Amino acid sequence: MGEIFGNRSPTAGAMPGVMNLDSVACARCDDGFEPKAKIVNSNGELFHSSCFVCAQCFRPFPEGVFYEFEGRKYCEHDFHVLFAPCCSKCGEFIIGRVIKAMQSTWHPECFCCEMCHKELADLGFIKNQGRALCHECNAKVKAAGMGKYMCQKCHSIIDGEPLRFRGEVYHPYHFNCTGCSQELT
Repeated sequence: MGEIFGNRSPTAGAMPGVMNLDSVACARCDDGFEPKAKIVNSNGELFHSSCFVCAQCFRPFPEGVFYEFEGRKYCEHDFHVLFAPCCSKCGEFIIGRVIKAMQSTWHPECFCCEMCHKELADLGFIKNQGRALCHECNAKVKAAGMGKYMCQKCHSIIDGEPLRFRGEVYHPYHFNCTGCSQELT
């Protein structure tokens, strides 16, 4: 963000930090500055205060906040409209981390497994019939498609007869006594 010099009249001379207004011009309109003009300094570029505006809507920056892209300055609204991707789930602009998956863009918290709704951004996913699924849900779908079950302990397909306990299924050899680890089947 830039700083605005007050109604100071820089003078020529050998003093450090003092500039001669005859040798500088506005970065936008290329006109010179009047001796008592307010000047905006944005990263070394000087502007008339009336020239320091959004490159898209030509309005002053609200509260001095602007975004710069390819050398042009934009207000927050226009920057989002022009350059920020939209989230495929919520439709809002994405500022910060963008997840690109399934030919779309997502907020990390919006890219979720379509079955269990677990966030997938840092877990990875498997595309299954056009759906983004976590590895666990994909294994369940795959097992169900083969008419089999998935073990709740090791998350692999149960080839034989599953052991059922409290609504969940296990390989029989995973159902052990917690005290002595003896198999209970």
